[in-house]
Amino acid sequence: MRSTRYDQTSASWDVVIVGAGPAGAATAITLAKLGQRVLLVEERASVRFKLGESLPPASIGLVEHFLGDLGQAEHRLPGLYRTAGNISVWATEQPDVTDFFFTMTGFGLNIERLAFDEALRSNAVAAGACLLKGVRFESCERITGGLFNWQVRLSSATQTRQYRTRYLVDCSGRRAVVAGALGIQIDANDDRLFAYAQWYVCDGDDNDRYTRIEAVSHGWWYSNRLPDTEGNDTRRLVVLHSDKDLPVAKMAARRHGFDQLLDASTHITPLLKAKGYRPCGVIRGAPANSQRLQDFCGDAWLAVGDAAQAYDPLSSQGIDKALRSGSHAGHMIHYALTDCLQGGGGLGRHNTYIHQYEAQQHQLWHAYRTQREDYYRMQPRWSDQPFWQRRR
Repeated sequence: MRSTRYDQTSASWDVVIVGAGPAGAATAITLAKLGQRVLLVEERASVRFKLGESLPPASIGLVEHFLGDLGQAEHRLPGLYRTAGNISVWATEQPDVTDFFFTMTGFGLNIERLAFDEALRSNAVAAGACLLKGVRFESCERITGGLFNWQVRLSSATQTRQYRTRYLVDCSGRRAVVAGALGIQIDANDDRLFAYAQWYVCDGDDNDRYTRIEAVSHGWWYSNRLPDTEGNDTRRLVVLHSDKDLPVAKMAARRHGFDQLLDASTHITPLLKAKGYRPCGVIRGAPANSQRLQDFCGDAWLAVGDAAQAYDPLSSQGIDKALRSGSHAGHMIHYALTDCLQGGGGLGRHNTYIHQYEAQQHQLWHAYRTQREDYYRMQPRWSDQPFWQRRR
């Protein structure tokens, strides 16, 4: 079912979604296709960079659900690049190879986030959602009585407007701005993981299609060849993950220190040198810690994706979690709104469908924490170093 297209000047909506990344776009696509009037709000008018991300073969079907058959999408979506597997130097000094050839799809994906996110937003609009770019969430107030539950204040560079909505969704990423406005705390469990990223380019070809991970005494490295979106030189992303309060973090934030740390790599550095890679642009930093909201939902609102819970990149679940939770949230919100109109109760966590979403979020968090502990426990070297001690 396709929804009716609504003009962005409309002041009343079934659902307002704050944040138009993968989680927000997936939620919007799902709701719009189910016939809900959806306003999708993105604070940034344009984004200059986002770190690339790898997806395992198990996530391919989910990506195709939102973007269509990848056999065709790759021709119009340069932000997708097929990967052959993972090579990790983790438990021992010997590389361990996971080959995707033996999976159902035979490949994984590396994603150039700018193109990927834009494709998802375009599909949300095609499904009937209204997209506002360059619009910031300011505040929200409850409305008592009547069909609508929230008055949401949004502002752009030129104006501030009020919108009414039956349901409010926080897809604003790690900042969780809607939850913050409602007084919901973020629990980071004293995790200080931070990612320091450097892009590299080379003039020749790089046919290496493996995601590479290497544990070191102060954290771990990640590297992947990036999809070519502009016909430029071959590009590769190299990221160091360490705790922001450790001395090594100050080194990683500067080119000389980053190079010095990378030189000690026994797995990634030889590949860069063999292909003739050279650094390009500045070093970028981004939080990579595990965190979750104390409450995933409440009366006529819920959080999706990283706004609800954000994972350590070692899990390779960021995009998968965003799309999967967006689909689930979209369906549960639709059922709850429909149920409410038919006199089936309120829209709080005691609603059958919202309760299902909340219960799943708790299950996912528990499973993730267990998996994360297992991953880090598998690495027995450097047990006397602060980074690894904190993860035992």
